[in-house]
Parts: sequence; C-alpha cells; structure tokens
Amino acid sequence: MIFIKEINYFKMKITKTEAKLFKETHNKWLNESNFLAKLFVNKVKSSLLNDKDLKKSIDDADKQLEDTRNQIESNLDNNKEAVKKYIPADVRKYLGFDY
Repeated sequence: MIFIKEINYFKMKITKTEAKLFKETHNKWLNESNFLAKLFVNKVKSSLLNDKDLKKSIDDADKQLEDTRNQIESNLDNNKEAVKKYIPADVRKYLGFDY
C-alpha cells in the first residue's frame, strides 16, 4: 500500500503594482494582436475583392443555380405545389426558391 502525504501549498498573493503591470501588459498584447488581425483581414479582403478568377467562379455558380432552378420549374410545368412536393425545403432554400 502506498501512502501519499498531503502537501500544503502557500497561496501567493500579488501586489497592486503587480496586478497593474499584468493588466497593462495584457492590454498591450490584446491591442497588438487586434492590430495584426485587422491587417490580416484587410489584406485578405483586398486580395479577394481584386481576384478576377473568384469573381468569375461566383458568377458561373450563380448562373448554374439559375439554370438549375429554371430547368426544375420547366420540368414540373411551373407548378409551385409540385416543386414543394418533390424537393425538400432545405434544398429549395439553397436553390433560391422562395416557396
């Protein structure tokens, strides 16, 4: 059988100056990290806004969604009730059906 002695640790209390110093350094660190995060977001945002391939891909995807929506409606004779019956609500939502 193994006996473990209980160890009493003394609680350390920080002084007011140490607490103030901690708050100052913590706030400085937060401000620096926020600054770097903002720089990163601005860089990514500007590169995405100027990316012609991304814009073309989004336009192509929008056109394909519209073509798919039109094809479904024409196959079901523009019957909204048939669209509701055969296509689940979450799929209708992503295809852009308002009903």
